[in-house]
Amino acid sequence: MQIFLFIIVPIIFLLIIISVVMYLLQDRIIFHPEKLPKDYRFEFINDFEEINLTTDDGNVLNGLLIKAENSIGLVIFYHNHSGNIEHWSRFALFMNKLDHDVLLMDYRGFGKSTGKFNEKTFLNDSLLWYSYALDHYNEELISLYGRGIGATFATYVASLNKPKKLCLESPVYSINYVAKVHYPYLPTRIISKYKFETYKYIVDVPCKIYIFHGKQNKFINYNSSVKLSELSKDNTELFLIPDANHYNLINSTYYLSKIAEICKK
Repeated sequence: MQIFLFIIVPIIFLLIIISVVMYLLQDRIIFHPEKLPKDYRFEFINDFEEINLTTDDGNVLNGLLIKAENSIGLVIFYHNHSGNIEHWSRFALFMNKLDHDVLLMDYRGFGKSTGKFNEKTFLNDSLLWYSYALDHYNEELISLYGRGIGATFATYVASLNKPKKLCLESPVYSINYVAKVHYPYLPTRIISKYKFETYKYIVDVPCKIYIFHGKQNKFINYNSSVKLSELSKDNTELFLIPDANHYNLINSTYYLSKIAEICKK
């Protein structure tokens, strides 16, 4: 019995310490923003407009509307946990070639946007950008695209509105589901400050849903997308790409052809 306690007690103590450290550092673990100075000037070949929205609590959200020459609609792009809108402008330029304007935005603490990381305000901010889009486009011309945790925001917005379509790339089922894969030995549900429960919102999405996920994705396992698709079978198409991971989906000819096909619908 003493030997058992001698082994188990230190292990439990170590797991408690790790859990506390993970709780305190999870903002740094989850979010990898690249900040930009307020006077930073964006430069693109395509026509674009820089947008600043003020939130109810006085913070400023920075975004870009990058325009196609012959636009047939708008894609609102909610990026993932890293970078900033300049980094993700490559997606906008790709969509411009498919005749869609693209609205990119930075979350609080990313790029020029101010404020602290907070899931509730992230969700509210995502609706603020949709309201901006509704002031400039007919809703039947607005599509949503979310990548990683951005898929949670895009799905949340879609569940409360009637966009033309919803595209999700490497979406999280929930932060707890992802964390359990990486840290199976920790009480992730207890120590997590964030939920990103995409599964709760997807069941209320009224439009067609398209989900893309690389089967080699080591960061967000493709089963996350499988589980989400099973919750909304009637209006969801799932595309699993065998040789793609979390970073190279844009290089897949299959993905590119499917996105081009979807944009025509």
